[in-house]
Amino acid sequence: MSAAALRRLDDGIGRGEDLFLAASHGIIAALVIAAVFFRYVLNDPLTWTEETIVLLFTWMLFAGLASGFRTRMHIRIDALLLALRPSGRAPFGAIAVAATLATLLGLVWFGIEQSIVLASNETPMMRISAAWGVSALPVGAALACIHVVRHMIDSGLAETLWPADLVGSHEEDIA
Repeated sequence: MSAAALRRLDDGIGRGEDLFLAASHGIIAALVIAAVFFRYVLNDPLTWTEETIVLLFTWMLFAGLASGFRTRMHIRIDALLLALRPSGRAPFGAIAVAATLATLLGLVWFGIEQSIVLASNETPMMRISAAWGVSALPVGAALACIHVVRHMIDSGLAETLWPADLVGSHEEDIA
């Protein structure tokens, strides 16, 4: 895959993540209001809303994980980076990117494995496969991998996870 194709894919995924997160927030808010109304006003609770809200929230969590990598807004500890010259950051960037991708790929593998295990189990109220909830993990981690690889190609190893504008303003090499 070319760098341009990866950028287009990543941009499309980012737009999809943003749309999904916004729509999910609205749907969850509407379901909570409906659940409260049916339970306390009509005295006839909707039994499926809790499962739906938990399922949507799970997917939002892992879509948000990927979105955080796309926008580079995850918590990072940059004390060591502030002490290094910008030219000395690449080795630490390579280690951080390798560890991040290894962790994300491990989550993809684990999530797929758990989705397969839970595929035949049904949820109690909606009677859908329990794998629907667990499958958010490998999908979110795979999307995060795409975002990390795109940043690696665009910014290089030194700035994949911590671009210069997020590390600090003193970017001059000290002689």
